[in-house]
Amino acid sequence: MDSPYEALPEPEPDTVTRLLAAAASQLYLQPDVHSTVTAVAQQGVEIIGGDAASATLLRPRGDRELVVGTTSRAEEADRSQFDLAEGPSLTALAARAPVLVDDTDAEPRWPRWRLALAELGYRSLLALPLELGPHFSGAIVVFWEQPEQPAERHVAVARMLLRHAAIAITDSRRSSTLREAIDARYQIGLAQGILIERYGLDAAQSFEVLRRYSRDNNVKLSRVAADVVRTRSLPDAHGSGE
Repeated sequence: MDSPYEALPEPEPDTVTRLLAAAASQLYLQPDVHSTVTAVAQQGVEIIGGDAASATLLRPRGDRELVVGTTSRAEEADRSQFDLAEGPSLTALAARAPVLVDDTDAEPRWPRWRLALAELGYRSLLALPLELGPHFSGAIVVFWEQPEQPAERHVAVARMLLRHAAIAITDSRRSSTLREAIDARYQIGLAQGILIERYGLDAAQSFEVLRRYSRDNNVKLSRVAADVVRTRSLPDAHGSGE
């Protein structure tokens, strides 16, 4: 019996190649991790052809670092997976393999999440894990409002997109970490200069004062330095902390 739903057309190879090249350029130009992950979700819609998409990053212990969606419904669908502890992203991450669902109304694996998804108006999906090295992971889900939309041929396209996505996210995270380290070192240098000027210390002594205050009050060194720059003196021991 023929399906009443029109299947997605097979992507033309030249079109896919052109779209992937454009996607890679966009991903590598993003200024930070959040922008990169947002671009990944957007490219998931444009290249794979879904109605919406969402992307999630997880910290080493598995808790959420970031969830973004191309629509509020897609983002809510993604968040509810982790609230309910079931869903295609979790399955894809556990299996380290794509999850393709023709009709979520007939999907038995995630009964609670399936009900939440039905209320949001999605009927089929494709979820894939993001391989981001030993310390971080993630997943992307592309949603369709009609059943029987994704097919195996779209998995291959999605995998090519996610190779670029993984590199772009990893590079963006590394750049963000480097920027944070540079900013922190700059703040520490400013704070040392203030202590040298105000208390007649040398460079080694001023750094030791900051380090000791950080240790004794359980406050990050960069936070201590920022407080010194802001107040031009060491912060009150009882008025700073995290």
